[in-house]
Amino acid sequence: MKKRLIVYPAIFDDSENDPGVYSVNFPDVPDALTYGNNLAEALDRAPEVLGLSLYEKKDSELPTSSNLNELRKDNPQAIVNLVSVDLEKIKSQVKIPYVKKNTTLPADIAKEAEEKNINFSETLLEGLKQKLKVER
Repeated sequence: MKKRLIVYPAIFDDSENDPGVYSVNFPDVPDALTYGNNLAEALDRAPEVLGLSLYEKKDSELPTSSNLNELRKDNPQAIVNLVSVDLEKIKSQVKIPYVKKNTTLPADIAKEAEEKNINFSETLLEGLKQKLKVER
């Protein structure tokens, strides 16, 4: 599998929590938030939340990474560290829920499609993706 590695700085801060309980945020990815009951747990969780926030984005849509040294200066009470994740690995682990939908169509079209072994679910999904301009 091809890798798609990204790196962003994260702020690990326990100043507003019980000592040793770290909040984790990524200044460049505001919706990527997590925490850990200790630093090891926070470091372990950080790549996953970063990946889940960005795995669907194209490379051209990824935010620009902040300067690590500037973030360290601005957050002297916290640990500021780089976090790396493989977006392709995260994408392969995401399970998209499916729902069953019934549909009605003319009998002659249904019969012809069945005779040609056309998969109804696949065809409906392709049509919806095209109409909605979705690339998944």
